[in-house]
Amino acid sequence: MSVRKNPAPLDDAGPSPSLSLTDRILLGTALVAGIAVTAVGEWELARQVGISRAVAPLLAVVIDVYVIAAVRAAQGRDVAAALTMMGGAQVATHLLTTHHISASVPLVAAVSLVTPVVIWRVHALAGAGRVPKVPKPVVDLSRVGTPPWKPSIVKAVSPALTPRPEVVTARVDPKDEKASESPPKPSADEVVRSLYDALGSRRPSTRHIAEALRRNGLACSDGTCRSVRQRVEKDEPELKALPSA
Repeated sequence: MSVRKNPAPLDDAGPSPSLSLTDRILLGTALVAGIAVTAVGEWELARQVGISRAVAPLLAVVIDVYVIAAVRAAQGRDVAAALTMMGGAQVATHLLTTHHISASVPLVAAVSLVTPVVIWRVHALAGAGRVPKVPKPVVDLSRVGTPPWKPSIVKAVSPALTPRPEVVTARVDPKDEKASESPPKPSADEVVRSLYDALGSRRPSTRHIAEALRRNGLACSDGTCRSVRQRVEKDEPELKALPSA
């Protein structure tokens, strides 16, 4: 079974196939008549700028081929460029034949460049308007699932029993339980900070600090007392200005 995801690509470029027969006839008539009318002027232009009389008619062929290729490919920019080239050739021819201008260097250079420019653009328009064909994706039913006429067999598998972990019991000493329930000891900084409030907003001496640390089972040397008081007063500088107890 094939699944089509994209619309069918356009095989031919050119005018939309929705044009009526009358529109097609009008478009074709205008194109043929316009080429016939301008061909003489393009031939004369080639002759006026010094192109050999034997190959002068080929300039008309070159310009008209560009017009036909641009119209067939329905490329708006190239259609405008081709018609501009065709119209410019007619204007230049008429000005030359009426002696309003002469075959100047810019005019000769422009006519000489017509052929290579047309070859370049016609080559580019050769593949314009064609959409590359996308291969149709094919669905392989053999990989989609089991056919309805071939029921699948499902085997019931009993879940594996998870072994229960072994429970290890241990006897806990009541003293350890009481020790775990007792609150942790306060830090030395907390003990010293509380002294400021306990002494009625006074600065404790090293003696007061040593006694408080000793009561809480903490180190209470003179150096320890001073360093703890320095840390507390560094966090709260206003405590250092309190009167000593």
